[in-house]
Amino acid sequence: MNKGIGDFLDDIDMSVPEKKEPKKEEGRRKDTGGERGADSTLTNFLEDSLPDKEMAPEIVEVGEVVYIGDGVCKIEGLSNARIDDVLKVETGAGDVLVLVLGITENLVESVVLGDYYGVKKGNLVISTRKTLKISGGDGVLGRVISPIGKPLDGLGPIKSGKQMVVERPAPGVYMRSPIVDQLETGFLVIDSIIPVGKGQRELVVGDRKTGKTRLMADIICNLKGKDIHCIYVAIGSQKAKVKSFVQYLNKYGALEYTTIVMGSSDDPPSLNYLAPYAGAALSEYYMDSGKNALVIYDDLSKHAKAYRQMSLLLKRSPGRDAYPGDIFFLHSRLLERSAKLHSKYSGGSVTALPMSETQNGDISEYICTNLMSITDGHIYLDTQMMHGGTLPAVNSGASVSRIGGSIQPPMLRKLAELAASQLARYNEVKSYEIMNTEISEETEREIGRGKRILEIFTQLSGVNLSSDEEVLLLYLVVTGIVDKIDVEVVAKLKVEMIEFYRKDSENHDKFRGASLSMIKSVEEIKPFADAVIGSYLSKTDSDTAKYFKYIYEKENAPKEVAVKPQEELKPVQAGTVEAPKQG
Repeated sequence: MNKGIGDFLDDIDMSVPEKKEPKKEEGRRKDTGGERGADSTLTNFLEDSLPDKEMAPEIVEVGEVVYIGDGVCKIEGLSNARIDDVLKVETGAGDVLVLVLGITENLVESVVLGDYYGVKKGNLVISTRKTLKISGGDGVLGRVISPIGKPLDGLGPIKSGKQMVVERPAPGVYMRSPIVDQLETGFLVIDSIIPVGKGQRELVVGDRKTGKTRLMADIICNLKGKDIHCIYVAIGSQKAKVKSFVQYLNKYGALEYTTIVMGSSDDPPSLNYLAPYAGAALSEYYMDSGKNALVIYDDLSKHAKAYRQMSLLLKRSPGRDAYPGDIFFLHSRLLERSAKLHSKYSGGSVTALPMSETQNGDISEYICTNLMSITDGHIYLDTQMMHGGTLPAVNSGASVSRIGGSIQPPMLRKLAELAASQLARYNEVKSYEIMNTEISEETEREIGRGKRILEIFTQLSGVNLSSDEEVLLLYLVVTGIVDKIDVEVVAKLKVEMIEFYRKDSENHDKFRGASLSMIKSVEEIKPFADAVIGSYLSKTDSDTAKYFKYIYEKENAPKEVAVKPQEELKPVQAGTVEAPKQG
């Protein structure tokens, strides 16, 4: 017959023994008496009867919705709520998340993350005492997700990864390292004149329909095979536009290392407000892992408008252009999260390319100037250049990179400086070409060289140039080798030259090594570049190569200077002198 608890208690001597210091013995102490045996038996019985986990009541703070409208939810009864906390509202259709943005003496002001039509006055609100997090890692690569981590591409649930805090403080000064590595975008005009480093923040600014999004898509495609993970954040974008963007990346095999965070135009402003911070959190996962990431915000002008809408609904005082007073802090705390970490703190990096839309080329707009003061430079896309057929329509004269040439190979930096100065001179004198006036030969040469530099900078989608290829193309125009060649022929020549250089790459190791070495002068790179050009002319049989060969050999032929005796000079007949050319 099994004994109950009462039978065991009868066997126990209720007298309290004197406390003694336990002796240290090897192994387990053996029970030697009835008292110890009864204690051990009761202990085992009680342990078996208790549940495996300790049963403790879960105490949560509960409030009540007192106002709901336009995505704004005001809650009463949550005295311990904090800014950026996530709360759960119990509705008939399930729990709805809200984000705390303000706290008054009696109320908690929050915005609904998603559809707010199911939230009613009087609904219970449960405090989670947690901030918003999103799943990061390789499980989100190739996926389109919402700012709160929900899949939007119909490919099933997201693979769970490390939970990243959406609103995380930026790395401290002691954790950062100087930017020394270049992010090779594959575009000649950017890599040469406006270099971008890993860990830099470079603003991309321009009017609508100037090719900003297409430029970002091509940069992502050009990063294939360079071990850089990309995050594209669409803020207030059309769903059809995002779909075409995804298809474009998938076409070139770039979707496998890219994550797209989408806040569409029909989403509430709260989700568009969170979208860039969610993208920053995903990029920080790779930075914390010692890897390199690129995050693109398209665009922060719409982000500022979404925050303005939320602030006005929360009855906050408007400032300039009706934006709230903390609009600068909105973007500074976002972009400061991009950094190059020191090797003690993983050594990873996050490069940010925020975008801003201007109106009629006015870069003095409020949000645009704010972003310019936060970032490390800007790339300006010009409407007139785009209409003129220059793509990407990057105006190098109005663009700047505060990192400078410290991250470039010395030879590329030298040729880029020469090209930038010649292009700046072209922008000064190009108006003379359409004026009915006579221009000097020097001015005419400057105009012609500027046109050829712009043609070299014109680059189609899908063309990815390496640093040594960029050095070769810049050498052609900077040194004046193609000055006598028509601009239309230069467009064909650059394509054939790069195709030949890639097919015959094993024979150009010397030029490749020289262009990436510490050579800093054009005279030092000249013999290596001339060897590549000579090889191209001897091994290529196209019409462009033949024409280029004729001009090249004519310009480089030794010129004999012979002075004839005075009596042999024949007088010039009247009517044989050509009139000066008109502009």
